[in-house]
Amino acid sequence: MSSSEKIVAFEELVRLVEQLRRQSKRIVHCHGVFDLLHIGHIRYLQAARNQGDALVVTLTPDRFVNKGPHRPIFDEKLRCQAVAALSCVDHVAVNCWPTAMETLRRLRPDVFAKGAEFRDRKTPELAQEEATAADLGIRVEFIDEITSSSSALINQRLSPFSEEVDHYLLQFRQRQTAEALLGRLEQSKQLRVLVVGEAIVDEYVTCAALGQSTKSPAVVARFQGLDRFVGGALAVANHVAPFCREVQLLAMLGAAEPDIRDQPAGGNSTPASARCGSTDLVAARPPGEDWIRGQLRERVQATFFYRSRAPTIVKRQYREVYYAVPLFEIDNLDDAALTTEETVRLEELLQPLLPDADVVLVADYGHGMLGETAVRRLSAGARFLAVNTPANAANLGYHTLSKYRRADYLSMAEQELRLECRSRTEALPELLEQVARRVGAAAATVTVGNRGCLCYGPQQGHVQAPALASRVVDRFGAGEAFFAMSALCAGLHLPLEQLAFLGNVAAAEAVAVLGNSRFLEEVPFRRHIESLLK
Repeated sequence: MSSSEKIVAFEELVRLVEQLRRQSKRIVHCHGVFDLLHIGHIRYLQAARNQGDALVVTLTPDRFVNKGPHRPIFDEKLRCQAVAALSCVDHVAVNCWPTAMETLRRLRPDVFAKGAEFRDRKTPELAQEEATAADLGIRVEFIDEITSSSSALINQRLSPFSEEVDHYLLQFRQRQTAEALLGRLEQSKQLRVLVVGEAIVDEYVTCAALGQSTKSPAVVARFQGLDRFVGGALAVANHVAPFCREVQLLAMLGAAEPDIRDQPAGGNSTPASARCGSTDLVAARPPGEDWIRGQLRERVQATFFYRSRAPTIVKRQYREVYYAVPLFEIDNLDDAALTTEETVRLEELLQPLLPDADVVLVADYGHGMLGETAVRRLSAGARFLAVNTPANAANLGYHTLSKYRRADYLSMAEQELRLECRSRTEALPELLEQVARRVGAAAATVTVGNRGCLCYGPQQGHVQAPALASRVVDRFGAGEAFFAMSALCAGLHLPLEQLAFLGNVAAAEAVAVLGNSRFLEEVPFRRHIESLLK
């Protein structure tokens, strides 16, 4: 049988295995990514074949490879071809699920073979697969052969990063191990976190540019679709939720406007979005509280503060589908100051939430929620206060970090830091140190786009780390992901070197997807870190 004939669709593999079973063949099953086929894989598969009469191999699909946005290096078609080229392999198929649990149920092999390195490293996925195998009477065999790592070889020989990033990672690996770093991050499971800030709904209108209007210099585009995601403080809460013991959220919404069009109309591949039909494009209203609650992670306990004379903030970006670039944005918001009654109500909601929070994350977008009274309450009542005050087109020049007199951790972009210090040219390290000392911060970070971030702490000085993104789909949403993860690290008092690395890993995951269509997940985040540090 030629190697190309060995590669089959999964349902065909089920039929072929059943055919082998009727022939009284002993079937061995191996499952993995096999991103870079090496001698360790070859010896493992050869030894697995010796456990039976036929060896079938399933590969993790590209969409489920959770080793970071830079992986897999080779797509599933090429990975299948590499495995099928081995004479010890009888059949190869791409799996249909993230793990082998359902695959084991469908194939029911006699032996499920794993590499010996997994005998003591019980990942959650392997534990589930072993339990499934036990239920089905499948023997799990650990193969003792040469062990190696595709991730380590890729990092050494096929790195997708620049020479600067490779040099940084090489040095970082010498000082840090994935096990130690993830052990420190695991401490966040004890944290009770409060996220405070404006709720924002991000809408992406995708369209295809047709050309210039014949009657004006306007660009004409054809409507393609509307995707809706939660952003702002909602996104920050969703990012931190998998890593914390408890997440409370206090966010601002506008006057409720119930509308049946708020309900998702299906068709989108991501659960945190709703696709609207073209007839809804002009008339679609801001989504109601029910829709927003439906996009929040289960661990997020939300309290919403309503403004009576303002809409829920919606930022709608028109995006050209072919070039995947934004054309322009329309914001629906009212950033006037709160009334006296609203200020009192916000303080009433905030006061009981502060005492129980180990870390308070303030995502202040400058759209009217957090005035002087609320800032004073946060500064006085937060046990550990992390602050992010993003600059945007609506608040530029009117909203800076200076409204906060105290913060334990600061996160800002370069433009925001320069606005705060009214300096176009002064070196960033001096500006960052100046702002951190003014508010008494134990740690402060400034992000500098594709150059990564610069951190400062009075005890540790300055630490710089390059960006770790290998694939950029959309930069919107990276700030929330970086702030969420780096603020948790600051709350745990992690060294700045670790804070910068973990924040940059979070940002790399965020820029690899459209906006806030996906949030940080614990297991893929851990796998991403492990793959970078091998």
